[in-house]
Amino acid sequence: MATGIVVALIPNAMLGELFKYLAHDHDVFSVLLQFLLIFQFCASIMIGTLVGHQFKMNGPQSAIIGGAAFIGSGAVKFTEQGAALTGMGDLINILITITLSVLVIQLIGGRLGTLNLVFLPILAGIIPGIIGTLTLPYVRMITGSLGQLIDHFTTLNPLLMCILICIFYSVMMATPVSVVAIATVIGLSGLGSGAANLGIVACCYTFIIGSWFVNNKGVNTTLVIGAAKMMMPVYFRNPVIMIPLILNGIVGGLMAYYMGIQGTPMSAGFGYTGLVGPLNALPTMEGNALIKLLLAYLIVPLPMAILFHYVLKKLIPQYKNDIYKFTPEI
Repeated sequence: MATGIVVALIPNAMLGELFKYLAHDHDVFSVLLQFLLIFQFCASIMIGTLVGHQFKMNGPQSAIIGGAAFIGSGAVKFTEQGAALTGMGDLINILITITLSVLVIQLIGGRLGTLNLVFLPILAGIIPGIIGTLTLPYVRMITGSLGQLIDHFTTLNPLLMCILICIFYSVMMATPVSVVAIATVIGLSGLGSGAANLGIVACCYTFIIGSWFVNNKGVNTTLVIGAAKMMMPVYFRNPVIMIPLILNGIVGGLMAYYMGIQGTPMSAGFGYTGLVGPLNALPTMEGNALIKLLLAYLIVPLPMAILFHYVLKKLIPQYKNDIYKFTPEI
């Protein structure tokens, strides 16, 4: 699932903001940007297909899981004008749907013989997808509840608010929860949005530093781009990683407050990926904005992430380089 998310998001993360800028001068970049978004909207299908690959399933079985994930994601809505794509869909619900689809395929196995191709798409694709649409409203309540928590943080003292929001985004980034969706649901803006972006930065730096000496160039480059969600399996296998995430989140919250980093509901949760966070903060900043941005996004948090990593290795026996080892599925 983590690899599928990265495959879907990386093209837009790398080229999206550049194409938006160039689209003002050349219409062709508007079209190219649309293609990036279409590719990103296929995330659920890619996730399902890669999960099938991980479970050593054949091509049709993997495709069926991908189809079930697409239905259960909630990415498609039917209106009077026809079907409309509304985004990637809910990642938690995709996880539930593909789990059901895989279980059905494993249960049926080859019992249907030559009829597998006829009945398996219905039994392992359509039915789990339908169940996914039924669980979707309840799963979305998780996002809503987390949004209410963030909304409560915004009522606190500004410094405490920045720290708590930054920690939350740092801890939740490498999970199936859509941190961008939370920001848009509650309309997170101003310092709260800036703290959210620096929380993503804190998460990225945590995994970059931990991964640097144990993973290959491809994994490390992907993390540098900002795709920390790929580390979900690493994170869930080793919850001790939450400690540096919290510590780096505190640093990010302090930077958001003292440097005056702000943002909009649409920019929160992107971090430095595509320079979305810094570019949206720039117009609201006073004084030497560039220096403040560099301090908040790079000069202070990166060395602190390195320091925390080495200190924690000395203090906590379970915390070591090997816990960040990631094995790509493709």
